[in-house]
Order: sequence, then C-alpha cells, then structure tokens
Amino acid sequence: MTRQRYDVVIVGAGPAGSSAALTAARAGARVLVVERRREIGLPVQCAEYVPRQLRWHVAWSSDWVAQEIAVMHTHLPDGEVVETPAAGYVIHRALFDQGLAAAARRAGAEVMLATQALEPTANGLVVRQSRETFDVGAKVIVGADGPNSTVAGWMGQAGRKMLVAAQCQVRLSRPVEATHVYFDPLYVGGYGWLFPKGGVANVGVGVSGNGGSSPKEALAHLLDRLEIRPSAVIGHSGGLIPCDGPLEHTWQGNIILVGDAAEQTHPITGAGVAQACLCGQMAGQAAAKVALSGAPHALSEYEQEWRDYLGGVLAHAVTKRRYLEESWSQDPVALSALLRQTWVAFSSYGAM
Repeated sequence: MTRQRYDVVIVGAGPAGSSAALTAARAGARVLVVERRREIGLPVQCAEYVPRQLRWHVAWSSDWVAQEIAVMHTHLPDGEVVETPAAGYVIHRALFDQGLAAAARRAGAEVMLATQALEPTANGLVVRQSRETFDVGAKVIVGADGPNSTVAGWMGQAGRKMLVAAQCQVRLSRPVEATHVYFDPLYVGGYGWLFPKGGVANVGVGVSGNGGSSPKEALAHLLDRLEIRPSAVIGHSGGLIPCDGPLEHTWQGNIILVGDAAEQTHPITGAGVAQACLCGQMAGQAAAKVALSGAPHALSEYEQEWRDYLGGVLAHAVTKRRYLEESWSQDPVALSALLRQTWVAFSSYGAM
C-alpha cells in the first residue's frame, strides 16, 4: 500500500539532495527527502573546503565557516612548494548540510531520516524505515545518495572507479593560514591534504584503488611527514571519491541523478560540494517542472543544462586524470614534472 504520494522524492539529504529539495519546494512541488542516516551531515566524510563563490549561490550562514582561506600551498615530490590563490572556506560540513536541509524544510519539503530507498516501482519507490517497508508515490525521483548510489544502480549506472580516502582530524600546535596539498609517489593517483579549521585540521589522503599503498598506510605516511603525533589525532573518517568523470547518463524515465551519485565530482581535485549545490538546484527545478506541468522534456533538459555548465571542465579533468594515472612515476623528479601538467595549481593544467 502506498503511504503517501509526492511530486518529487529525493534520495539523500546531502548538499545535492537538499538543494534539489529546496528548489523544487519553492517551485510549488510536494517534496519528500529520504535519508538513510539518523542525523543529517554525520558522520562527516569530507575535507570541508569550498570555494568562496559558493556563498552567493546558497542561503549562506557565517556559522558554517570554520576558517577563511586565501591561498593553497602545493608540495611536490621534488621539494618545490608552489603558492596559488584559493579563495574559500573550510566549513563545518555537518552544520552546512543541516542548514541546507533546514532551508528545504522551511520551504515545505518533508524529510524522513533513518529511511532507506530499496527499489523503484511503477508509481514511485519502496522504502524502509525501522522495520516497516512501504511504497511512496512519486512523479519524479532524484538520486542524490552519493558514491555507489543505490538510485544510480536502478539505472544500471553503478560501480565506477573511485579514489579511496582516509582522513583524521588533528589538534594543531600552531595556527595554519593556508590549505596544503601534498604529493608523493606513495599516494598513487591521488594526494594528501591538510585543511585547517582554527585549532584543528583535517589531514587526509586519497589514493587510487588500483594499486599502490592502502589509504591507511598513506595517511600514516603523511602524519609522520607532518610530525603529527598519535596523541594529536582526535577522530577518523574515510570515504569514496568519484574520479572518472560524470556518468554517461544522469536521466532515465522519471529518475535523475545529481552530485556524487551522478559523479559530477572534479576528477583531479575530488571537489564536489559546489557542483552538488548548483546541479541540485538544476535538478530540483527540472523535477518540479515535470511533476507540476508534465513537461515531457524537462528531465533531459536538466542533463543538457548541467553538461553545458560543467561538462567541458569535467571532460578536461578526466583527460588529465587518465594521463596522470597512466604516467604515474615512483621517481620524485619525474612525478613532479607530471604534476606540473596535471594539477590545477599550474598554468599548464589548462593545456590539452
């Protein structure tokens, strides 16, 4: 039996899902968000840096900001350190996610926590909350459920290449003003980072799942390199980072995908929060248009809209990612030369 009927059901209450929910609800759609976690935003699985421009595209709160950032330092294996502009913020990601979800609720969206999407039906989807399984009616389903998305699997779009990340939060012995990115032959296909948050910092490493060290080994190496003692570590996290470019199709029938579920993450940097918010807004607008007016082409228009906006940037990054992985070297000098062509801090990154 169908418990409720909605215009739009969104699976996932991260930045992509909440942005879609807010936009669709403001357009007049009846919106439900189902989130498998018991608390939005937790556990945090993010390095928590976002570009400054994002504040102009969401209902920004200064409470979300842990530290303002102006520059990034890139540490190459040959010892060179390059400083580049990187205006942005290291945020409290849990507060950010919770704030976006709260805005969606204020606009009229309903949110069901500890609720898992199980399978699609002819009229919506089946979900499970606690021990109860029931149908939910939906004219449009938005998959915003992150890497290895359940909803993407319904479209036959799951199981692509990921970076595997391990991260810890550490107490800082002194203030750090910039973000720091570290490359090493050991961090195959990826890099390490230190992103400061006032008196603490996120320190992590993402590595290719195809070879090299494990994320745990790589993180231990970085902590040793930075002379961070075990007693300074106050928490651990980890996760998957899509790195193979967007899915071939992010729309099928009455289902669309957004954010990490659509693999709209930047293949070189792993950044995805800004894309999630912006593409979420596009997805919410398209979903509401279909649900409220029956516009037959709105979901395909969503795919075209976000590809027009991001497709070229992400396609270029995919080319650089594949060259980086094919040419990865254990020689620090050779690897540094490669990174000067494939890392975003360098002008030659823009060349094909």
